[in-house]
Amino acid sequence: MSAPASKVTLEQAAASETLRLAHDPNIVCVGYGLKQVGGQPTMVAALQYHVRSKRASEAEIRALGSTPVAAAVEGYQTDVLPWTMARRTACPSAHRPTGARGDNEEDPLVGGTSTSILGAFMSFPTAYGTLGGICFDASSGASMALSNAHVYGSDTGHDAIQPFTPVSDYVGGAVEWLACGGPLSHLFFWTAPSPLTGILTAAAAGAWVAAAASDAEDPSRWGQRTTTVPAPGVTTTREQIHLEADVPRIPFPGRYWTTATRWDYSRVTNAGATTGSIAQDRPNEHVLVGKRVFTDRAVYAGGDAVRICAQIWTSAGERDPERFVVAHSFPIADPTRAVQRVLHQDYVCARIDSDTDGERSTICLHGFTHQVAGMAQVNFPIIAAPFVFIGEDSSVLLDPGPGNPSGVTALRLPGRPLAFACPPSTHVELKVFHCGTKIHATAISANNSAVDQADAHGEAGEVQTITLSGPEIVRVILDAGDDEGEAYLAEVCIDKRRLDIGPWKGVSTYYTGSFTLPLNEADGKWAVVVVTQSLDQTPTGGDPIQAARQLGGIVDSANVVETGECACEILFDHTFDVRNDVIILK
Repeated sequence: MSAPASKVTLEQAAASETLRLAHDPNIVCVGYGLKQVGGQPTMVAALQYHVRSKRASEAEIRALGSTPVAAAVEGYQTDVLPWTMARRTACPSAHRPTGARGDNEEDPLVGGTSTSILGAFMSFPTAYGTLGGICFDASSGASMALSNAHVYGSDTGHDAIQPFTPVSDYVGGAVEWLACGGPLSHLFFWTAPSPLTGILTAAAAGAWVAAAASDAEDPSRWGQRTTTVPAPGVTTTREQIHLEADVPRIPFPGRYWTTATRWDYSRVTNAGATTGSIAQDRPNEHVLVGKRVFTDRAVYAGGDAVRICAQIWTSAGERDPERFVVAHSFPIADPTRAVQRVLHQDYVCARIDSDTDGERSTICLHGFTHQVAGMAQVNFPIIAAPFVFIGEDSSVLLDPGPGNPSGVTALRLPGRPLAFACPPSTHVELKVFHCGTKIHATAISANNSAVDQADAHGEAGEVQTITLSGPEIVRVILDAGDDEGEAYLAEVCIDKRRLDIGPWKGVSTYYTGSFTLPLNEADGKWAVVVVTQSLDQTPTGGDPIQAARQLGGIVDSANVVETGECACEILFDHTFDVRNDVIILK
């Protein structure tokens, strides 16, 4: 860059000119930068005069009440640039010119609000910074967000978000232990991105604290409401709250559970103190009815764009079903290469869902394999990917032949209930047979609720089919009761077909996003994990009691499935294949 010798720096010259021309009606400001010729920057440093209207002749300039800009000032070339408003945004009195660094969604988007980024720099938005403002690309006019490097990092191609999602606000003394003992991170034995296990640890803490302290009613407001109001003239000097809460078993977000809590409230005044206490079980209110995740294709090649669709089912009783939805996609063989995308509401996935519903494959287990050749006895857990069978007693296998009409090797149901974990499904079909006993089946959703149940009542010695349906079924419990007769499970089939969510009192909303696979992406299987969080849509000036209950940033998706006593796995919402040896018709 060339620059003339001068005792005055560009910055000093620009500041001096700004003061000199402060009352010029046409000159907005004076700065410095690269001189532009024909709209393109050159490598010449110049003083830049930003004007409301750029005129060609001196007479036209003076007619505006302005003064022509000299060709050089303090030895520096000058450059006159027209000042334009790239995009006019209404800012009525109800909207502040700058936002607050909270978890409210700002519309219109203004500087001063909280913001964060998804990607390698911050694998999940539990940290955040400030949005400096909105600017526009000079060549394309595209809107751009401005923030510091310590907020957005130096990498490109990641999604920036507003507001941030304040999971970390609730982690104070982070919940690192379950009731059965052991750090949460040690419970995961399925390969998953290490940041994702950290997300769920933090999210578990957020859900636990929200349930214990602020969902139904804030402890301070409860104390103010239930204790004696001070007499006129009495001054409150401080309020104190002591809170105790048990950590529930498997306290992960998106699941129904309760925590035993005790609140002790004290109001200290210049006339003494009043106190109040309450002990009760408080539920986790941040729970989805379920979710269903799919992609526009089952198989992709390197360089293809992968469209992710998430059908989020929220409770029909909610005033606002909107969620902040993030999809974490990664190759199972190398989960460190996770790609995060914010998903947005879009009806395109409803069309894709309808067009591809009949093409969805069914995953089946036809019979069981002997753990030791020639030995009928088996011990649990039995892993028959993608199913995991969990039982408290040992059992035996029965090969096809007399007493087994199924044609495959069947598993005898043990005396105590048998459970199996499966990928998220909407329909489950079981092939069973028995010798004079009833078989009862219960489908458990990812949110830990029983969504369907059915019995096998057919004749002894005949293969019968038990069908179950419901949102996000991840576990099935089979109970043959205490009868003397034997009962067997021969086959399991699951699928993720469309589901009418009405019977479960849900509302459906589709979200979508996409990313492009690297051109050299190797063959393999990818997994998708979708995390949803609540949004704080409370209007400014609204009811403070309701505002206190509307917590933004709490994870309400279920992303963990139990696979044994105090053992959990990351719940893969969807998987797809990358194959470069097939021709894919797009």
